Amino acid sequence: MGAYLRLLRFAAPYKGRFAAALGCMVVLALATAAYVNLLGPVMEFLFTGRASAMVMLERFLPRSVDLSGLAARVDRWQVLSVLPLVVVGVAVVKGVAYFGQFYLMGMASQRIVADLRRALFDHLLRLPPSFFARRHSGDLMSRLSNDVQAVEIAASHAVASYFRDGLTVVVMLVNCFVLDWRLSLMAFVAVPVTLLPIVRFAKRLKRVTSQSQSTLGRIAEMVQEAISGIRVVQAFGMERYESRRFQEANEHWLRIMRRSFVVRAVSSPLMEVLAAVGLGLAVWWVGGQILRGELEPGKFFSFVAAVLLLYQPVKQLGQVGQIALQGAAAAERIFEILDARSEVPDTGRRTLGPFREEIRFDRVSFSYDGTSPVLKDVSLAIRKGEVVALVGSSGGGKTTLSNLLPRFWDVSGGRITVDGVDVREVTLESLRSQMAMVTQDTVLFNDTVRANIAYGRPEVPLPEVERAARMAHAHDFIAALPGGYDTVIGERGVLLSGGQRQRIAIARAFLKNAPILILDEATSALDAESEREVQRALETLMGFEAGAIHRTTLVIAHRLSTIRNADRIVVLSGGVVAEVGRHEDLMARSGEYARLYRIYEGGGPKPVAAQAG
Repeated sequence: MGAYLRLLRFAAPYKGRFAAALGCMVVLALATAAYVNLLGPVMEFLFTGRASAMVMLERFLPRSVDLSGLAARVDRWQVLSVLPLVVVGVAVVKGVAYFGQFYLMGMASQRIVADLRRALFDHLLRLPPSFFARRHSGDLMSRLSNDVQAVEIAASHAVASYFRDGLTVVVMLVNCFVLDWRLSLMAFVAVPVTLLPIVRFAKRLKRVTSQSQSTLGRIAEMVQEAISGIRVVQAFGMERYESRRFQEANEHWLRIMRRSFVVRAVSSPLMEVLAAVGLGLAVWWVGGQILRGELEPGKFFSFVAAVLLLYQPVKQLGQVGQIALQGAAAAERIFEILDARSEVPDTGRRTLGPFREEIRFDRVSFSYDGTSPVLKDVSLAIRKGEVVALVGSSGGGKTTLSNLLPRFWDVSGGRITVDGVDVREVTLESLRSQMAMVTQDTVLFNDTVRANIAYGRPEVPLPEVERAARMAHAHDFIAALPGGYDTVIGERGVLLSGGQRQRIAIARAFLKNAPILILDEATSALDAESEREVQRALETLMGFEAGAIHRTTLVIAHRLSTIRNADRIVVLSGGVVAEVGRHEDLMARSGEYARLYRIYEGGGPKPVAAQAG
C-alpha cells in the first residue's frame, strides 16, 4: 500500500482525468444496478399482470412517482413494447460510461508511468559514478524495463479495476440489502471467512513477487555481461559455462514462479467455493420462504440477478489483486533507486565564473567506502595555461585525483579550489562546464558522427563540427565514411577503430572549448600508428602548436614519452606526491620518475603493476 501511496504524487497532475473517470465508474455501477432492479419486477408484471410487482421499484424512485398506479393503467403489451428500448438505453449508458472510465483511467495511468520512468532515468543521471560502481547495469536496466512494466500493468489494469469493480460491488451490495437484508446476510455470511486466507495469500504473493523481480535483475546482469564480453567468452571457450550459469538462474526463477502460481491458483477457487457456500445458504433460505409464500417472485429474481452480477467483479478484484501486488513489489524496487542519495550533493549556491587563475589541491585525502586511503595529504597547484602530467605506478592515485576535480567523487579530507573557490560551494553544472575530458575508455553513442562530436552542444552548426574534427585530425576519415558526418557509428562506436573513436572524442573536447582539460590515459589502448595520430590531435588540443596558448591541462599517462613537453610532471607513489619537476630535472635526479621512464621507454620489462593507475 505504501508504494501506491507514493505513486499518488505522480497522479496529482492528472486528478481531473481521475475525477472524470471516477464519475464514469459511478454511472457504470448505477447502470449495472438498474439492470438488476428492472429485471425482477418487470418479469413478474409480464408473467402475472399484477401491478403490485412494481412496488419494489418504487423504493428506488422519488415518493411522488406512483409506479404501481401507472402499471395498473397499462397493459402488458405496452410494457413489452417499451421494455426493449429501456434495456437498450441502459446498455448505451453503460457502454458510454465504460468507454469513458477505460480511456480516461488508462491514459492517466500511462502518463503516470511515463513520468515515473522519466523520474527514474533523470535521477540515475544525477547519481555519481560511485553509485554505479556498486550497482550492476543489468539490474538497473531490469528496474527500468521489467519493474516499470509491472507498475504500468498494475496502474493501467489493477488500479482501474479496483475503482470500477469496487464501486460496482458496493452499489450491488447496497442494492442487495435494500432488496432484503436477511437474505443478504445469509448470502454473504461467507465473505468475512474469505478475508483471512486472502490476506495471507497476499503477503506471500508479494514476497514471492519481490524475489522474482530480483531474480530477473540478476538474469539481466548475466545477459548484459555475456553480450558485452562476448569476445572473451568465445575466445576462452566459455559458452557452455555461461549457458550453465544462465540455466541455473533461470531454474531458480522458475522455482519462484512455481510458488507464485500455486498461490494464484489456490486463491481464485477458494473464493469461488466460499461464495458458493453463501449462495447455497441463500437458496436454502429463499426456497423455504417461497414454499411458505413469504417471498415475492420478483424480489427473488432481482436478488439472484444481483448476486450473479456481484460475483464477477468480486472475482475480478481477486485476480487484479495479484497484479496489484506485483506492481507494488516492482514499485518498491523503483523507489529504492529514487531514494538513493548522491554522495556528491549538488548543494552549491554559487556559480563558478570563467577560469582565471589556478586550480589548487589543498591537503587532499580520499578513500573509497572508508577503506585504506588512496590519496594522503596531496597538495598541488595548477596555474592557468599550465600542462601538468600525473605519472606513477598502478594504484598510485592518478585517476582518482583527476576524478575529484569535476566532483565525480568528493574528497575525504582537505579541499579543491578553482580560483580560490571550494568546488563544493559551486553548482555542479557551472563547475563541469569549465572542463572537458578525454579518457582511455572512449564513450561514444549509437548515433551519428556529428551528434557524437556535438554532444553537449547539440545546436551547434555543421561547419563548427567540421572545424573541431579537422583540429582533431579526424575530418579525413569521417569524410570517407558512407554517410560522412551523418554516419551512425553503432553502440560505443563499434564501427570505428580505436584511434578513430579517440579522435572523435578529442573533437568533442575541441568543440566544447572548455578552459580546463583532463586527459586520462588517452593513448594507452592504441597501437603505435593510431597513437601517433591521436598524440598529434592531443598536442593540438593542449596547445603545443607553435604560437598557441596552452590549455590548462591535467594529463595522466603511462607512456612517458608523450608528456616530455609538460610544464610540470607530478609523480604519485602510494597516494602521496613523490616528485615534481620537468622531464629533464626528474631524469637528472634518478628517482622514481627516472625508474619509471627506464621501464617504459628504455626497453626494460613493462610489469603489469606499472601500467595505468
